[in-house]
Amino acid sequence: MTRTLTVLIGSPRGLDRSNSAALSRILLDAFDESVWTIDWIHLHEAVGSKDAAAKLVAEVTNSDLILFAAPLYVDSLPAPAIEAFERVVAARAGRPDDAKTPRFAVLLNCGFIEPRQNATAVEICRVISDAAGFEWFGDLALGGGGHVTGRIRKALREAGASLANGFPISPDTRKRVRRPVMPKLLYVLGGNLMWRRLAKANGLTKEALLGQPYV
Repeated sequence: MTRTLTVLIGSPRGLDRSNSAALSRILLDAFDESVWTIDWIHLHEAVGSKDAAAKLVAEVTNSDLILFAAPLYVDSLPAPAIEAFERVVAARAGRPDDAKTPRFAVLLNCGFIEPRQNATAVEICRVISDAAGFEWFGDLALGGGGHVTGRIRKALREAGASLANGFPISPDTRKRVRRPVMPKLLYVLGGNLMWRRLAKANGLTKEALLGQPYV
């Protein structure tokens, strides 16, 4: 029997250009397309009209598994993603006791070097899962702007294999992504270099970049 996976992308960059979608595709390598029907939804578009929101609710409700992937926005989720889930929760509030219970897994990434920066957003996703009547199936929380090392790629594939075979993302897989993808000093040096290049490209000197006009 064919099962349905719905991939919800919460990045404003959409299904083609976002890190969230790219990371999801690695995870989905483990899904056999003869067994799974995979649907992709960009949540920013899903809240753009009444019809799109209704389609979102219908697809989520009929899913066997939901994968939500998004970047971290100030310890939380992008606002359109939150709005989309609010609509799903409201629509499922009066569901019958025998209603289908989709499984819900989360893949978050942030620009900070430490994956633990995603902790609050993961807990928000847990609240969403409970409110919508989903079954929590685990999370992967990545740091370093979604940079994919061999270790991260292996964890994504492990998570995909677990989900495809009906198991939650394992603690061992989650532990695999807890270490930063690079040393902190290298991250800081690279970040400083990036900002200086951007400043130069926009006609700003180093002194202007370090200016404190409101002090």
